[in-house]
Amino acid sequence: MYIPIRDETNHMIKIYQYLYNKYWGDMNVYFLGYSKPTFELEKNIHFISLAEKRDPKPTAWSNDLIKFFKQLPDQYFYFSLEDLLVIRPVDFELLDICEEMMNPSIGRIDLWNSVQYDIGRRGWLQPYKTHRGVTFVKEHSNAPPSVYKISCSNSIWNRAWFLKTLFPNWSTYDWETKGNDGRNNDGFEVISPVNRWTPSVVHALSGKNWGAAINVDGMFPDDKQKVAQLLKDINVDKQLIEFTSMNQVINLRGFQPTDSDVSNF
Repeated sequence: MYIPIRDETNHMIKIYQYLYNKYWGDMNVYFLGYSKPTFELEKNIHFISLAEKRDPKPTAWSNDLIKFFKQLPDQYFYFSLEDLLVIRPVDFELLDICEEMMNPSIGRIDLWNSVQYDIGRRGWLQPYKTHRGVTFVKEHSNAPPSVYKISCSNSIWNRAWFLKTLFPNWSTYDWETKGNDGRNNDGFEVISPVNRWTPSVVHALSGKNWGAAINVDGMFPDDKQKVAQLLKDINVDKQLIEFTSMNQVINLRGFQPTDSDVSNF
């Protein structure tokens, strides 16, 4: 798992490693940042400094990542963001099935239910195949705007396509907008399982909406208490909120496509 991070959000590693090792914990996680955290990391949590510091402009986000992934030997990898906190046990069987599905023609496997929103609505999805009892759909590579192949959501990526989609001087917003303008309708498939997703996560950060607060909506009470203590331990003063006016909890609640929506898949 590779997760880019800024110095301003390094404290999220403390929270992430606790929740990750409680609910997932069987894989190495590499945070790709700048200044090394001052607190201790668990044995499967690693920090790689991409440079002494990062240009503060949001559009500088992609530059050091491109350099890093160009030299990475792995053909496939998991990718996420530091604010996508795992809040329930993962479906390890599904992860194994998804890993078995990866091949050079697949650019990304989206592990979120967001892809399935389009079934029966816009015709943006097509059947792909069924493997070990799990049905997969693929994003239809139509002309814009009927395509949403690139996302920062928890995914398994093909490094070749990851690098093909990411351009210099791009922010995360650029990647998910400019990257989906049709330029990447290039033969690589983006697939997602039907009616089964993992992991369940909460969007924990949004400087625009919540300022310095951390969203803990969807967490179990003991995890909320632990998060508060972890922040106190490293002298980080952050308000914990439960943002419920919009669904920020993925693969746990909210819209769930029905069986009738996927009857043709």
